[in-house]
Amino acid sequence: MKSLLVDTNVLLRFITGEPADQAKQVADLFQAAEAGKTRLVVLPMVLAEAVFVLTGFYEFPRAKTADVLAQLLSCPGFSSAELDHMLHALKLFGGSKLDFVDCYLAATSIHDKRAVVSFDRDFAKLEGVTLKKPSERW
Repeated sequence: MKSLLVDTNVLLRFITGEPADQAKQVADLFQAAEAGKTRLVVLPMVLAEAVFVLTGFYEFPRAKTADVLAQLLSCPGFSSAELDHMLHALKLFGGSKLDFVDCYLAATSIHDKRAVVSFDRDFAKLEGVTLKKPSERW
């Protein structure tokens, strides 16, 4: 089965329905993926850009953004090497005030059992995240 890398604008067309002609083309592509005719790969950077555009330009609430993207990534025909990390990051994003990149770092820290090196103390508020300052011993 052929795999295709999905660009952010494809996700946005599907979610927003704008412009209608492009949204229809994307819906057809997604149906083909669900039918097993192709596999759609979403990279973490594409997901981060989608979160940024949906919450910024389209002014979607954080929880709605996290929910719609998580549902989409969980559909048959979609894949990602880091799907578990991405879904966990979306869950953290929807329920916090952290930016998406910090949520992604936190999710990766939790899943991979690795510390995050940062000056941002908000990481310490997340259960399962080990925070280290650059000056600390590793």
